Amino acid sequence: MIRFSTVVFVACALAAFGCRAHAAEPAAHRGLDIRVEGEDWQVPAPAVQEALYAAADTLLPYLRSVPAAPIVVTHTNGPPVTLYQRGPNGEYLVHLHASGARWALYVYEFAHELTHIVANYDRNAGPEIVRHNQWLEESLCETASLFALDRVASAWKGMPANDRRAALAGSLRSFYDSLVGEAHRRLPAGYSFAAWLADNEPRLRSDPYERRQDDLVAKRLLPLFEQDPGGWAAVGYLNLDRGDNDATLGQYLGHWYGNVPAVQRPFVEVVRAALAAR
Repeated sequence: MIRFSTVVFVACALAAFGCRAHAAEPAAHRGLDIRVEGEDWQVPAPAVQEALYAAADTLLPYLRSVPAAPIVVTHTNGPPVTLYQRGPNGEYLVHLHASGARWALYVYEFAHELTHIVANYDRNAGPEIVRHNQWLEESLCETASLFALDRVASAWKGMPANDRRAALAGSLRSFYDSLVGEAHRRLPAGYSFAAWLADNEPRLRSDPYERRQDDLVAKRLLPLFEQDPGGWAAVGYLNLDRGDNDATLGQYLGHWYGNVPAVQRPFVEVVRAALAAR
């Protein structure tokens, strides 16, 4: 399974969406079907679903296609995770840690897990298979979390004043600002990214859940997607090569470059340059 092992707690002292929130229709979201199940959310499930669709809608316009299978989302007291195991009808099974009126966390966690699904996390993979370049996928998922928080905060700020989401926009913006401002997301003084990656890649290859290192890479990648959001379509072509698991970073990116349509190749080249992959 794909684990997001660091859980960030944000206490938003704001009212919950409340029972008036209505479940969004999948047809309104390019056919994406998100199903919120279980009784442990501490807020109405339709309100949770609305926040998850808001996160998804920041990425959907740029994707080549949306996941065809439903995404069943339940609460967990552990870290957020997307299981390799599927539901009885092929559903993706996602567990989120967020609960209560922590709307920023719903957006943050779900964007991460959705990006795993988009990035073909279960292709040529499984619970016992070591994927030495998974750290880059984890970094891209963190990038998606930041991207979604920023976009949802802006969208909700533009809502009419009597819309409950307008009052919540500030909490999302504050959470985003606190994350991008974290010291561990900055390169140490006097360190080039190439030198930092050369020193840290071996550890990342052995443990892709080195959150502090993944976070630093994510912040480096975020401006690329801000400048060209169409790059999210390219993420849908990751992990398609059987040789990806044991490839070097340069080979992994080369496989990615070879699998994306020609229109997406310039974006992959930009990512390659940002990572200074050899």
